[in-house]
Amino acid sequence: MRALKWTGGIILALLVALALFVAFGLSTLKGPISRAVSNASGRELRIEGAFKPVWTWVHPRFRAEKVSFANPDWASEDYMFQAEAVEVTVELLPLLYGRVILPEVHLQRPIIDLEIDEDGRKNWLLTQDQHKEGGSRISIKALTFDDARLTYADDIRDISLDSQLATTTDGVKFSTKGTYHGLPATAQGTGAQVLALKDADKPYPIEATAKVGGTAIKAKGTLTNVAQLSALDLAIELKGQTMSELYDVIGIAFPETTPYTTRGRLVKGENLIAYEKFSGTVGESDIAGSLQFDLGGKRAFMHGTVDSRLLNLADLGPLVGTDQPKDEGVLPDMPFDSDRWDSIDADVRIKAGSIKRPKQLPLEHLNTRIVMRDKVLTLAPLEFGLAGGTIAGTVRMDGQKEPIAGNVDLRVKDLELPKFFPTIKEGQASIGDINGLIQLVGNGDTVAELLGNSNGKVGLYLDGGKISRFMMELVAMDVWGVARTKLSHDQSSVDIRCAIADFGVKNGQMSTNAFVFDTQVVNVEGTGGVNLKTEQMDLTLNPHPKDRSVASLNSPLYIKGTFSEPKVAPDWKKMGARGVGAVAMGLLSPFLAVLPLMQEGKKDKDSPCQQLIAEATKSAKQSAAEAKAGKPRPPVTESKKDEEKAAAGRSAPPISPPAASQ
Repeated sequence: MRALKWTGGIILALLVALALFVAFGLSTLKGPISRAVSNASGRELRIEGAFKPVWTWVHPRFRAEKVSFANPDWASEDYMFQAEAVEVTVELLPLLYGRVILPEVHLQRPIIDLEIDEDGRKNWLLTQDQHKEGGSRISIKALTFDDARLTYADDIRDISLDSQLATTTDGVKFSTKGTYHGLPATAQGTGAQVLALKDADKPYPIEATAKVGGTAIKAKGTLTNVAQLSALDLAIELKGQTMSELYDVIGIAFPETTPYTTRGRLVKGENLIAYEKFSGTVGESDIAGSLQFDLGGKRAFMHGTVDSRLLNLADLGPLVGTDQPKDEGVLPDMPFDSDRWDSIDADVRIKAGSIKRPKQLPLEHLNTRIVMRDKVLTLAPLEFGLAGGTIAGTVRMDGQKEPIAGNVDLRVKDLELPKFFPTIKEGQASIGDINGLIQLVGNGDTVAELLGNSNGKVGLYLDGGKISRFMMELVAMDVWGVARTKLSHDQSSVDIRCAIADFGVKNGQMSTNAFVFDTQVVNVEGTGGVNLKTEQMDLTLNPHPKDRSVASLNSPLYIKGTFSEPKVAPDWKKMGARGVGAVAMGLLSPFLAVLPLMQEGKKDKDSPCQQLIAEATKSAKQSAAEAKAGKPRPPVTESKKDEEKAAAGRSAPPISPPAASQ
């Protein structure tokens, strides 16, 4: 009963006061209201013009002229708010429990200054605790204005924007210019005349264009609860020189890309933003898909899918820095920006149906899942279609380490020999599948550094097949055999017994464990290494033809120089020196990196490579036993007579066979 009496008394007092104010005018309240607000907020409120009621049928409405409200002492401007006039309607009942609800607020020529200083203080918060924004006792539902100016400065995020707004018969037109995250920014657009600040059920239509740095944005749709931006539904278009600049626009890290354009639907709900059913291009590549950003955790979590019907390999270049000009070398040396990796977690699947690439690079498709967790980037699985087969496995980069720790574990499976050399016409009659592995670990902030400091192993093998006779004659340096093959249009193939290229990698230095290419017409053994840090090559290929052609030159072939300028040349001084006619079998070891893959691939006795390794093991054991027994080793050359013939061949020009001379 006492509460009812108090409530009835307050309502009666308000009605009496309202009647007196209407009868005698509200100007007498300017002083008390100004002092009360100034004392409560610690800032000066001034009403220098008239203060009077405006007749309405629903809620009391008041008009105050020449109103200003001061900024705190630390702000750069004197006033947070100025206006020629302010008209407000007030709901009476909420006043009983200490809340001020204003259904409508109309401003005439307002000037509003909003600021955040380097310490994070916000000039629009009146409480002592600057971090508590909720629980405001003043609520504005709808806002209208004639001409307005709004400035916003954020010293923490390097934002400074100056906006002009004007009400027309079509709605509110606005234009903005300034800087956003240190980048030049402009925007313009239109919205509805009435701005619903607190109505969570009434969307506010808007159409706008903006440019931040090199990123252009077009948007058309609705915003809901503009003050809190609780929801939005926009048809949006993004365009820019690289997606990495989106980090300065939305604070989420994207990779370096070629110029891009995307169109889609941007939807925001509670703790969720979705870019739905987007499509567009990145360079010459097409993209489409949907991405969602969960905002409720420690950092944004992006998940979804991105598909491409045609992916241009050149558009992947910026991802690893290959679009950057280099004074020397070919390995990418553009640093990864792992500091930005902390802005987002991700789980995104990317699929490319076909790949546009240089003709000599037989890539076919791409399928991968990109996972980012706590600055650790993982591509698992990563699968490239290559030459009719696949290169698949995982790539992991730990951005928590300094420099970045990288781990590559890939399997090479069933690459078709003729497709592996698509630009070599004579090689298209070849048959065989290339298999192998790439296992490397290293540290570095660029691709070049990661490879230059890597350790691990690289191995490839071909377990039986066929290859063009012309190519084999060429490898054997059989000059007349090549001429004879070309003149007779010989399309025959040569059986490949086994091919192995097995390297150990230590501190970026690749050293040959085995380099063997064994066919029915020639054996090739190789030694040497490749320095990934300096991009230098030093390989020696020793061909050993198996035929007795006097034209076989049988010279070591040197591959030297750099990745960008390789140099291939025979050793003319040793031209014509005959070898044993068989591969140095002792080079093959049963502990090769590719041996487990061979055993997985062919478990029967038809594996030529396993037979070759067995022969090598047997030969090595026999040589060791003979050496232990004191038996002399066989001569390296076939015979002294053959050596003399070879020497004579060097001193006199060879006689051309009839077919060749014709």
